[in-house]
Amino acid sequence: MLDQILFAVANGLASGMAVFLVAAGVTLIFGLLRILNFAQGSFFMVGAYVAFSITGTSPGSLWSFLFASVVAGATVAALGLLTEKAIFRRLRKYDEAYTLIATFALMMALDGAVKLIWGLNYHSTSSPPALAGVFIFGPVILPLYSVFLIGLGLAVFVLLEFGIHRLWIGKIVQSLASDQWMSGYVGINVPAMLTLTVVAAFFLAGLAGGLLLPNQSLSPALSHAFLLLAFIAVIIGGLGNIRGAFMASLVLGLVDSLNAVLLPDQPGIAMYVAMVGCMLWRPAGILSAGTGDQTVHNHASGGTPIDWSRYRPSLIAAGIVLAIAVAAMPLWANPGLVFLAGIALVAALFALSWNFLFGTTGLATFGHAAFFAIGAYSSALMLKATGGQWFLLILLASAAIGCVVAAAAGSIAIRRTTGIALAILTLALSEIMRLLISSSSQLGRDDGVSGIPRPQFDLGFVTISLQSTSQYFWFLFVVCGLTALVLWWITAGRFGRVLRAIKQDPERTTFLGINIARARLLSFMLSGTVATFAGALQTPWVQIVTPEAANYLVSMQPMLSTLLGGASFFWGPVIGTILFFIIDQATRSLAGLSEVVTGSVLLIFVMLAPDGMLGLIGHLRKQKSTPSAARGGATEVMPS
Repeated sequence: MLDQILFAVANGLASGMAVFLVAAGVTLIFGLLRILNFAQGSFFMVGAYVAFSITGTSPGSLWSFLFASVVAGATVAALGLLTEKAIFRRLRKYDEAYTLIATFALMMALDGAVKLIWGLNYHSTSSPPALAGVFIFGPVILPLYSVFLIGLGLAVFVLLEFGIHRLWIGKIVQSLASDQWMSGYVGINVPAMLTLTVVAAFFLAGLAGGLLLPNQSLSPALSHAFLLLAFIAVIIGGLGNIRGAFMASLVLGLVDSLNAVLLPDQPGIAMYVAMVGCMLWRPAGILSAGTGDQTVHNHASGGTPIDWSRYRPSLIAAGIVLAIAVAAMPLWANPGLVFLAGIALVAALFALSWNFLFGTTGLATFGHAAFFAIGAYSSALMLKATGGQWFLLILLASAAIGCVVAAAAGSIAIRRTTGIALAILTLALSEIMRLLISSSSQLGRDDGVSGIPRPQFDLGFVTISLQSTSQYFWFLFVVCGLTALVLWWITAGRFGRVLRAIKQDPERTTFLGINIARARLLSFMLSGTVATFAGALQTPWVQIVTPEAANYLVSMQPMLSTLLGGASFFWGPVIGTILFFIIDQATRSLAGLSEVVTGSVLLIFVMLAPDGMLGLIGHLRKQKSTPSAARGGATEVMPS
């Protein structure tokens, strides 16, 4: 056992250094621009593919391997320069949550482009001959390549430390991170220095992709594997803190490696538990004295809110026509389209639940899929146990479970964190749930639960069956619609006004005597309950549930729908869901094209129309109805 632990420690050091090579670029960009770049993992993957295109499956020598890695770094640095000029400069004016979603859209587009260029096949590359042996130190035997990674990680850390804290250019970067206006006032070329730092961060990502190539199975999924690890290291270490990212990367590597030895039945879970513990202990990072209490401010807005009440009759008429068309789909559409429409109904309700927390309360979570998975699994297990009976009670019981879990998680998470810290903490909780489900034999492990029966209601004097596709679709339509109306009623009522006041100005709201912590917790519970309810509704429709229901990518879907439709509007997520499904289905035929189109459209919306489709329509109508002279004298309101 001692030999295994020593080997695990040595292997953990190598893994930690690999994580640090990716996390270094993330923390550099955040420290300077306050942009948490979700696409950094994708740029790392691009670097790996560029290096693979040069070396192939077997690098001829150590020098050719290093040359390919440097070329990969230079290629990604050039892409970084384009990204800085075209995207990051605009995102600097936006709130944290919007920049996160924008970089997620960029990640989608990049991942799709990689699939289109290099395909879906898996590739592997061997170590160069000079690093193909082993290093023996007592009972520990390590591949030479792992020793190379440890030395490389240490060298990068020392260079960054020396450059940032000892060289003049590092001091300029620190001054930019502290106060860009003052830096410009004393003569520093702020735009040029920002661009230089971003290019350096992207070069690190591409270089890491090339250098870590022999350690990976190269595929379009590579970006996701390193993205989460790098994010966790950056969050635990403290956003923008190189030393913290280095320490956290080592801790993560060691914890994950020891987890594989000591808890082989629960792979990967110790890392997320450590992350949750660190974030609750020091929300701003282990090397930061802050509290991490970063509230999501008002979202970017294109200007004065549109008075939609003027168009209420037209909007109600359009909504009724749309509702009738959807309800009649089993009568005129083919079964495949009806199935997709059922999925879209549940997805729209799921998106409404997320936007209730984000658009109304001002809290963003990245782990909303956990509630969806709770509802899906609880509904699946109870339906199989009862043979499809007592479905209404099953739905209520599932929602109650979600409400209790949301109360427990929210009372801990919201009390300690808000802003980005809350978003990442909820993401970690969601990943813990996914790993627990994957390792549970009662929940079917990775295969999930299948063969879930459609329900039927036995009212004593009559039995209502929902076992046919048409009948369950109509049930979904009615229940999703009623739940959405209840959520709208709450949002428009007194409680909704209190939440909007908290979102606009928490300090003034507190001054008015409102307990904002309690109101936020109630909002979190309601949002989680509705998300759980949506998961419970979908289970009989698809008749299978797998651990991927809790995947963080599922949490991103309501964000995409909300941003597409407009977070400022209650029905924005519904419009966004419809657009998202149309784009996704229209581009699904070619692998990668769907991600490129969806990611690009979302990115354009975030940068050019942050209020979404509804905001864009309202803005255009307002421009049309405003006299040209008045428009000429109007002052443009830039996104905050």
